[in-house]
Amino acid sequence: MLYRNRQTLVAKVKNYWVKGVMKKSLYHQVLIELGLEERPDAITNPFSEIIEVGDDSPQPLPEGTKVIDVFDKIGTVRTLLILGDPGSGKTTTLLELTRDLIVRAEKYRNQLIPVVFNLSSWKNKKQTIADWLVEELGNKYDIPKKIGQAWVSQQQLLPLLDGLDEVKAKYRDHCIVALNQFQQDYDANLVVCSRIKDYQALSNRLNFQKAVYIRLLSLEQIYHYLDSLGNDLIGLRKLIAEDTVLQELAQSPLMLNIMTLAYQGVAVEDLPKTKAVEERRKQLFDAYIEKMFKRRKTNQQYNDAQVKHWLIWMAQRMVEESQTVFLIEKMQPYLLRNRKQKQIYGLMVGLMFGLMVGLMFGLIIGPMAMLMLGLMFGLMFGLMLGLMGGSKEEIKTVEILHVNWKKILIYLLICGLIGGLMGELTEGLMAGLMAGLMAGLILGLRKGLESSEIETKTSPNQGIWKSVRNAITVWLMYGLIGGLMFGLMGGLMEGLTEGLTERLMTALMGGLMVGLMVGLIFGLMVGLKNGGQACIQHFSLRLVLYRNNYIPWNYARFLDYAADRIFLQKVGGGYIFIHRMLMEHFAEMEPEN
Repeated sequence: MLYRNRQTLVAKVKNYWVKGVMKKSLYHQVLIELGLEERPDAITNPFSEIIEVGDDSPQPLPEGTKVIDVFDKIGTVRTLLILGDPGSGKTTTLLELTRDLIVRAEKYRNQLIPVVFNLSSWKNKKQTIADWLVEELGNKYDIPKKIGQAWVSQQQLLPLLDGLDEVKAKYRDHCIVALNQFQQDYDANLVVCSRIKDYQALSNRLNFQKAVYIRLLSLEQIYHYLDSLGNDLIGLRKLIAEDTVLQELAQSPLMLNIMTLAYQGVAVEDLPKTKAVEERRKQLFDAYIEKMFKRRKTNQQYNDAQVKHWLIWMAQRMVEESQTVFLIEKMQPYLLRNRKQKQIYGLMVGLMFGLMVGLMFGLIIGPMAMLMLGLMFGLMFGLMLGLMGGSKEEIKTVEILHVNWKKILIYLLICGLIGGLMGELTEGLMAGLMAGLMAGLILGLRKGLESSEIETKTSPNQGIWKSVRNAITVWLMYGLIGGLMFGLMGGLMEGLTEGLTERLMTALMGGLMVGLMVGLIFGLMVGLKNGGQACIQHFSLRLVLYRNNYIPWNYARFLDYAADRIFLQKVGGGYIFIHRMLMEHFAEMEPEN
């Protein structure tokens, strides 16, 4: 079992990060050997107070040195900080290290399990890194809490932590302190990745053994790469030769690749000119966006302005919440921007919930008058629920349902025995036993359902569709199985209490009818709790966002459309921008009317 859990986690990391992200990244198109240099000044050496430390100036590493080579030379307990400028290939370098470590973990059982995490989800300065890792193992990789705790406490993992610079600015120094404390407490192997300027701006430093910086491309590397791509980029090469601003941007592998895509086949006189780096970067991303629209004119389902409008909204929300991966089912009510939108959402949730409950009551009770009464009661109940703040509750999908039959049986036996003993003293043994069994059945069915989420998605909006299926399953299970058992026990209890055998069949039929009615109502309540509520909330939220033109109605189709135009990259059931810099560019854009 332990070996199977280990292999499952290794496979998930490999499929998601190596195959899903690294091999499809835009950076991976620029096949240029990146140089590394040691940065002793970026860390606090743990032995600095014991031995005299040498020169702290940057020290270039030999050409062809890989990050795995640096990592291997550190020693038994290895801690490494990877630094770089935006677009220099930090995340890809981290994932290349992950790939090499996975090869070892697949071959040798005594190797630590390399697991990639994104520090952007660390938002509570009081939370220890150990607790956060256990939580992320459950959330992102579907690892049970007990197994996660054992792996962390027994030092079975090698955490590779990307995005220190993506932690909210006010928490970054606290995050450094927490990482140092975790490393000290657990003597843990750790790799952390960050933008160099954001790291240098912090007051604290990581107490690590090594720090490496990914060097920018040289002009010789840039020219050699452009020459290898042919005559379509002659104009770009000429402009780079005379434009120092463009030279600075081209030192980033990401920006060089975007230049080749945006300016392919463009004459030098047609290329925009400016002396400001930020303005040039903005021009470059704008040109890239327009080029991506033009290169895929077939199957044009949306106009370009609308696509930009929706991507701007999406990027702004992701930057605000420090998100890396966008999942449709993870959209929450905080996306609503004003009080009116939140009130409409709350009312929709309440009214839909009340309508379902009222309709069920009305249909079960009987005639048309009672149906109308049930609907009116449900709508009033829903209205009150919506006005009382239905917009504030987090949407939690229910993707895995386990029926704990052992727990159900225990409740049945305990409640049945207690009911029988109490009945012996009051109404009789049989009546007490039946009442106890009914109470045990209700409690057992309620407590015997265990739900959870799957964070490693494989298809868009997977969480909501699984929640729909589970809600219907629970409703039918409670309504039919629970109702039948409840009805049989109730009918037997009534028939045996009457003491007339000829009335037993009538009592059983009546009990079954009542049991099914009660079971369906009770099943609806439990079904709403186990997935149904999340579906109602999600539908209502999507409708409000759609009506305010924040998103299209078929969101998955639009996100696939954006990925086809190389704005986004599809990873499992989620989507990421091809690079954080492009996401930040969209977030800074003003939406068009």
